Amino acid sequence: MKSQSYMTRAMRARDPRYATILGKLGYARADAVAAPASSSDDPLTDLRKQYQDIVGKRPFHGWDAETLEAKLAEAKAAS
Repeated sequence: MKSQSYMTRAMRARDPRYATILGKLGYARADAVAAPASSSDDPLTDLRKQYQDIVGKRPFHGWDAETLEAKLAEAKAAS
């Protein structure tokens, strides 16, 4: 029986998390491709990105879209 190390077991796994990590390390495999990052049409995600670009800080995740829009308006008025 062959000795199996962590890397050989990870290379055989079909878990997309392994595919992402091993791909970054240079061990990409064709059969274990990680799912592409989905570009969601969620307006909240877009507002969070805008807030981070304008203010320079990440927004509080408890804020809803209305609050983020108000914060963005304040930040744009201040600059």
